[in-house]
Amino acid sequence: MTNSLRALIGAALLLLAAVLSPVQAQPRYRIVIMPKLLGIAYYDAVKTGIDAAARELPDVAVTWTGPTQDQVERQIEMIERIIPTKPDLIAVAANDPVGIVPVLLKAQRAGIRVMSWDGDSKQREFFVNLVDFEAFGAQLVEALGREIGPKGDIAVVTTSFTAPNQTSWIDAMKRTIYARYPGLRIVDVRPAGESTEEAYRIAQDYLKSMPGLKGIVALGAPNLPGVARAVRDAGRTGQVAVVGNSTPNLMREFLHDGTVKTVLLWNAPDHGYLTVYSARQLLVGGLHAGQVYRAGRLGSFTPRADAISMQVALPVMVFTKDNVGQHNF
Repeated sequence: MTNSLRALIGAALLLLAAVLSPVQAQPRYRIVIMPKLLGIAYYDAVKTGIDAAARELPDVAVTWTGPTQDQVERQIEMIERIIPTKPDLIAVAANDPVGIVPVLLKAQRAGIRVMSWDGDSKQREFFVNLVDFEAFGAQLVEALGREIGPKGDIAVVTTSFTAPNQTSWIDAMKRTIYARYPGLRIVDVRPAGESTEEAYRIAQDYLKSMPGLKGIVALGAPNLPGVARAVRDAGRTGQVAVVGNSTPNLMREFLHDGTVKTVLLWNAPDHGYLTVYSARQLLVGGLHAGQVYRAGRLGSFTPRADAISMQVALPVMVFTKDNVGQHNF
């Protein structure tokens, strides 16, 4: 066999191998998803759902990035650096719904689609909400009412006075109290950021300075365990009701020992999963109020119009000592 024939046969075999080799799909859409901050258990749980959706959607490349402090200024700085890289879409959980607007407008002018998730923004094409704000606030009050009755002073530990979720829940709580529990009174609201230790310190101060306090509502997944620990350490379990939102893993011990009877949340991994599928749908075929779209294993969702654009939400989950063992996030 001549050298030229060997070379020809070799080239043909290489060509055949290339034709028969599976073609790796290249991501067509680049999506950036930004939480309020990195490094807390709640967002670690969310990211498991984001990763699961990304594995199911080979035409999507997801970048997960965010600040290490829950400050809108840090988010703005990061988005400013992201804009020149020209992703197809940015989905942000805003620490401040108004403060983040100028940089999101700048992203849109650069041709980048903009969504919000977790923490809403006044500038977005779509919002992947956690839960219905009104229903969530009402259920917080109902949970308190079951423990302390229709009268009593309560205090609130929130994340910040600008966090859109928490401010909406507190407003809904106030409306529920006015309509159904006029004997309940919110005597104070203080911000703890997303800090278990700061929430612990605030709750300690409440217990010392307000001896007649009947209940504390803790908003923000890291804050509820801090408040619960303060009540338990003070020997006030059964005397001061503790209600709020957090993950089952963070609250398991407090549910089992009776410090907390009810924890509200939504499925955190599902929220990340739904955010990725919604972002892809916005890029591929658009999202329209009243028009159903599919979100993988979660099934169908129907966007509803709101004051800014559109949104979808997850159902409320309720954790108690009886069912917390069924969940691991």
